[in-house]
Amino acid sequence: MAQEITIHRSCAKCGRTAVAPELGVLTGRTAEGTAGSRGQMTCNSIWFCAPCEASRRAEDTAELTTSALRWLAKGGTLAAVVLTSRHNRTHALDALVGALWGRPDIDPDTGEVRMRKAGKGKDGEQLWKPARVPGAYQEMLGARAFRNTVGPAVGYVGMARNPEVTRSEDNGWNPHLNALVFLGGHLEGTPANGRLVYVDEDGNGYFEPGEGRSCTFEPPPEDLEAWEDWLREFWQDALRSIDPAYTPTTECERANCKCQGKGHGVKVEIITSPDDEALIRYLTKNGDDKPVRSETVAADVETARNAASEVAYTSGKDARGRRSMTPFQFLDRLWAIEREGLDEDEAPGYGTREQNRGWWREWEEAMFGRRAFEMTRGLKRHTDLTEDDVYRFKELHKAFVAGVVLTADAHGKVAAAGTDYAVIEAVRTEREADVPTLVTDAGGRADHVRLVDAGGCAEFTESLSEVMKAKAKTRLTEAEALLRGMERVTCPKCKGLGHLEEFAAIANGSCFSCNGNGWTYGEPADDSDDDEDQEVPDGTRREA
Repeated sequence: MAQEITIHRSCAKCGRTAVAPELGVLTGRTAEGTAGSRGQMTCNSIWFCAPCEASRRAEDTAELTTSALRWLAKGGTLAAVVLTSRHNRTHALDALVGALWGRPDIDPDTGEVRMRKAGKGKDGEQLWKPARVPGAYQEMLGARAFRNTVGPAVGYVGMARNPEVTRSEDNGWNPHLNALVFLGGHLEGTPANGRLVYVDEDGNGYFEPGEGRSCTFEPPPEDLEAWEDWLREFWQDALRSIDPAYTPTTECERANCKCQGKGHGVKVEIITSPDDEALIRYLTKNGDDKPVRSETVAADVETARNAASEVAYTSGKDARGRRSMTPFQFLDRLWAIEREGLDEDEAPGYGTREQNRGWWREWEEAMFGRRAFEMTRGLKRHTDLTEDDVYRFKELHKAFVAGVVLTADAHGKVAAAGTDYAVIEAVRTEREADVPTLVTDAGGRADHVRLVDAGGCAEFTESLSEVMKAKAKTRLTEAEALLRGMERVTCPKCKGLGHLEEFAAIANGSCFSCNGNGWTYGEPADDSDDDEDQEVPDGTRREA
């Protein structure tokens, strides 16, 4: 459904277009019983495309789970934190998310994004990038007390954070930030550039913890409580300074409220490991996939995995109740009404068709270009997360034991009919023989379906790799030929150097990322004396 109503061109083509039409699209099943497709275009959008979102969230969850487990194994402490603001139905989503995690710095007179210096390019020219107004989250990370007083007291070493947005019928948009905070570490230097060190009873530090030594400690309960109190007060003040209407509560008199009387702006849950040695053995079993025997370790693993999933896998979750929805549930409701023919009273969720389409458009406009899951700098190093642990693309390279190959036309037919997921499910459950019927029901031809075994899957994958390498080489050659003799031109919106026109069109005429490293079609910038000291939106001046 997203492909039909999205304003983003790449998302509209995701899953519907074969990247190598001469080969078609392979849907295969792995030995573990999972299924997936290869050979179709993907947009990799974590905000606006449900399949790509699910894939990326799985990667993020796996990496964060590994980091969390290793931190618990070291004897560290985790704090699962939720940060939000006061909100109601009158508040626009873009304004709310800007208050929480920043927004572009817009000049009120011109309506243009102000620019700030971004260093020098390879040839010495001044580079510029859009300026941003920090939100409450950025203010928290930059607070002197957080860095120099509160953080060291609880052993702050970093955090992973991810925005989540729901919309309720009663209170409108509800953006909040899920974070997993890593506490209990001794740091030499800053979290971004420092190193974990062992500290003995006399306060002496050593860079490499030795045998039997731990570079973490258990923060005293009073320090954890002081850290939580500081966070609540700071978060309230930060949002109040942005807009008093967003000020969250720090007290609650509601009976049996899950906030325990602490208010609804900040929620903190502390996670520790009661069985370090067994957990360490579990984490260092070197590929041994035997099940965990210790009940306490199993509980630790499950706790860490749940905490990681809560942080990393958010926008794909179901909101609570019929009267609260995630953005992807807008699409579920539209599908039920427009495709399945259900009345609005019978379809899941709430709101009219027009309202749900409008809310989806507001979601796309507010979240475009924003970061999703992110670990603070240095955290992967502190939790010993290496390239070998990175989940990304591991699923992509799993071998298929059987599957089906659809021609580009047949794949396009089932994608347009919305039955491409039925094809995946048929392959996953070893019902490949049902796929020709799914194709004919979608208006395609049964002879455009080819059943393949493990050898056929491997052959398709190898051919696809060769085709994509050849296409990449061709594009590179064409780009090099195109750029020869071209002049740099000024992006009319960001005053930086633009990108190729096809990318500029996506950003409504501005260069795609506005970082001054690309090219665009057009006349070269005017080198007359009038432009030698050209103004940029933030009032500073740059060399032509």
